[in-house]
Amino acid sequence: MSQQTQKIVAKPRLLFRPHPLLGWSLTPNHGVRVAYRPDVVQNIGADGWRHVPGAAAATGPRLAIYGCSFTYGTGLKDDETYLARLQKSLPVGQVHNRGIGGHSTVQNFLQFRREIKEGLVDAAIFAVFSGHRSRNIPHPGRMRQLLSPEWYELGVEHVPVLRQGRDGRHSIVYVPIWQPVLQQCDFDVFLPDVHMVDTATLTILKEIESLAATHAIPLRFALLDANQPSFNAMVKRRFDCAIDISVPLNAAHTFLPVDAHPNQTANALFADRLLEPAQHLIEQAGGGTR
Repeated sequence: MSQQTQKIVAKPRLLFRPHPLLGWSLTPNHGVRVAYRPDVVQNIGADGWRHVPGAAAATGPRLAIYGCSFTYGTGLKDDETYLARLQKSLPVGQVHNRGIGGHSTVQNFLQFRREIKEGLVDAAIFAVFSGHRSRNIPHPGRMRQLLSPEWYELGVEHVPVLRQGRDGRHSIVYVPIWQPVLQQCDFDVFLPDVHMVDTATLTILKEIESLAATHAIPLRFALLDANQPSFNAMVKRRFDCAIDISVPLNAAHTFLPVDAHPNQTANALFADRLLEPAQHLIEQAGGGTR
């Protein structure tokens, strides 16, 4: 990196800082050591995003890949992420890592909308993990995970989630994170059924598709995990821009037994399966010109 990392923290969550729009973002000029891979330091650049080797020197359209920790690359060296592998294989185009641990498709949408307004994105891939389904709504199981004292100490106050009205229109609202009552009661019994949970994610994906079309931004949805095959199939049926590049989250494709995030093998597969679609997006966005 051209910008020297100023501070190293012990785990990814300590990179987070409050953000009024997204809920939380990454802290610029920081790095994090991977506890189960002591030789690995992950770097956050001066722009507040995970470093992609080679991106700063690349030319051509800007391909932003939005996602969560799977896209950020938890457990991986900077050059092991599927984004870094894509950048190395793309002769034209700049790959921008827009992954933040714990983020949802709703948060990805908000970031995408902001970057469109600021003229910072020419083509986009939304990397979808089936776990986003419980993040896109205020699912009690997901909200309980945010009750760690670390979140409180970091000062992260709220999370954006999707709401849908009776007329089918949607809105994004902000739910306070610190709700200790969730630990005391079994709210799961009041949850909507699987179809309603899926519908919320389909709704935000449709909004992303519409926004991209309005601004003539080439788009793909990439399904990353094989935990919910029926969900993946549903997204592919609904959206022509969706592709399934998923891997099973087992010991061969993750850092299990110590961590469930995709490992080097999975990221190599993601990059191989995304290379042709990424090249096509870059061509659609203008090839080697801005």
